[in-house]
Amino acid sequence: MSHFASPMTILMVEDNALQRRQIEAQLQPLGHHVLYATNGQEALDQMKVSLPDLVLMDAVMPSMDGFKACEMIKADPRTAEIPVIVLTALSRDAKDRSYAAGADDFIRKPANNLLLQVRVQTHLRIRALAMQAGSPAPARAKVLVVSASSLVRSQVQNHYGKTQATFLEAQGEGQARAQIMINRPDVMVLDTELLEGTAQSLALAVQQAEELKDMPILLLYNPGELETWSRLHEPVADALEKPLVAQETRRRLVLLSRLAHLQKLVQA
Repeated sequence: MSHFASPMTILMVEDNALQRRQIEAQLQPLGHHVLYATNGQEALDQMKVSLPDLVLMDAVMPSMDGFKACEMIKADPRTAEIPVIVLTALSRDAKDRSYAAGADDFIRKPANNLLLQVRVQTHLRIRALAMQAGSPAPARAKVLVVSASSLVRSQVQNHYGKTQATFLEAQGEGQARAQIMINRPDVMVLDTELLEGTAQSLALAVQQAEELKDMPILLLYNPGELETWSRLHEPVADALEKPLVAQETRRRLVLLSRLAHLQKLVQA
């Protein structure tokens, strides 16, 4: 994935000082500017003065909670296009409430380092590219699904919608490399379970190839597997825990298809 021309600005809305420091430490390696607000109203007031590129929003805060603040950000034409990621420890219906309020993404606390970093980077890349390219109509993506499991391969296609993209399949690293060379997919969905080879070596090969390095990768992982990936530098654009849930699979693929499309437009 390409680097940013200059650091972008993240507004972190969090009333707990300890959690602010923890999240800041997780974001620090990305090199962006981080601003702070302690509740939704303070965030809205700050955004009247200067606009961030992304908002990391806690849900439970005094004065104005994150759901209400998210609704107000998305209702204002001046701020509606700024991505909002809700980051909360709330469990019951928090994800549904976040998306209903207009949030662009949702991560449960405590956030896994890699997951938080790749989601933030992907939303910021889309934000930066959209500011250059405008808001083009989505194109039909070419999606390569790499997994040893026929169930996973069919789930990805069914969850996204078989008519929404052109799907290619591979069961292992060798097949995937051949598909990439022949068909040049826009997005790769990479399961950690392959028939031969390893997901990490395939991801690294894509990242290191000049003509492929901008291809977004969605990693499908089992609980506990992300830690081994966090040692790599930005190995994927997004990650999704198995077993797959249709709504979330679709959400992740829509995001990465948009990223791939915007990259093509800007590079053209």
